[in-house]
Amino acid sequence: MNNNVEESASVTSIPSPGSAFFSRFFLACLNFIKKKPALSVVVIIPNILFAIYLTCIASPQYVSEAHFMVKSERSQGTPLSMLLQAGGETITSENTYAVQDYMMSRDAMDVLLKHHDLEKIFNSPAADFMSRYPNWYSLNNKESFYRYYKKHVKAEIDADTSLSVLRVRTFSAAESQHIAKALLSASENLVNDINARQRQNLIGAAQKEVDESLKQLKKLQIQMAAFRDTTAMIDPEKQSVPLLGNKYALQAMLTASQMQLDQILKTAPDSPSVAVYRHQISIIMQEIKNASATLTGNNESLVPKLTEFDSLTVQRQLLEKVLISEVGSLESAKAQANRQMVFLEEVTQPDAPDYPEYPPAIVFMAVFFATTYGLYIMGRLLVAGAREHKIS
Repeated sequence: MNNNVEESASVTSIPSPGSAFFSRFFLACLNFIKKKPALSVVVIIPNILFAIYLTCIASPQYVSEAHFMVKSERSQGTPLSMLLQAGGETITSENTYAVQDYMMSRDAMDVLLKHHDLEKIFNSPAADFMSRYPNWYSLNNKESFYRYYKKHVKAEIDADTSLSVLRVRTFSAAESQHIAKALLSASENLVNDINARQRQNLIGAAQKEVDESLKQLKKLQIQMAAFRDTTAMIDPEKQSVPLLGNKYALQAMLTASQMQLDQILKTAPDSPSVAVYRHQISIIMQEIKNASATLTGNNESLVPKLTEFDSLTVQRQLLEKVLISEVGSLESAKAQANRQMVFLEEVTQPDAPDYPEYPPAIVFMAVFFATTYGLYIMGRLLVAGAREHKIS
């Protein structure tokens, strides 16, 4: 009975091969740390922890990319012709930089926060404790969120194609694509606002002058209508023609009658026709007097009316010429505004990536190892220099 107990105890006390391996490995690590504590603390242990985080904990992040260009009406053409401009000229302009700056601005961020739940996207349950917002090392305020936003949204010029590239990084391929599309839509609204303000600046002054001239012309037309209604004359200048013709005809009749009377007085002074001609001349002279009074004399005559009508006519002609000139200026301003209009044209739509592009584990681990190892070497050199200085 005692033999069986001793055998069972001996069996349980024998370690398994796996546990023996880990025990030896653990002891070897402890011995290494004791021999090289600085190298272990500064380089090896941080790199092991960092590698564990990148490979086992870090959440995959997907990058949606879109290419676009901002061009004006003057540079309209196909995207290929824009890329193949002679002499390698670039298609970038101040409007391109304005759109890029807007995409990474607080205004764009506020639009995404208000209409697209950006804060919820960056605080996704799929995100790890280091990558999400808010995290343990950042403040939960708008300024910290904006710094986080600028790390995940990039808009810049591609040096090879001169196209603008928008890159959006989130924890889901669909959400990255959605945010990229939302940014492009908001940028198109910005471009439309720029066009509207620019068009208003160019056309507003010319349109105001045209409206003012039309207002003055309308006022003048009302004055002319009131004049016609008051004087009962449509066009005094035309209506004066028959009156003048009647006066001239009466003067011609008076001259003829006077000549005939003089002739009769010379040849037959006692002729009964003398009285007839004298009576006729008297009537004609009265008619001429009446005609002259109609044309000139008092305020009811034709001349003051004709003077007032001529003044109104001259004012209308001047206003019409001014209006024609201002309408020409307005059309020129509209043409210039059309030439200066800018457009945001999408060369490639935002994609839904098939695999996570971030974080690049190998690159990060290589950089982190180089950094920690460099710090370790610098520390050893500083310590060695301090020791030599102390000995000397």
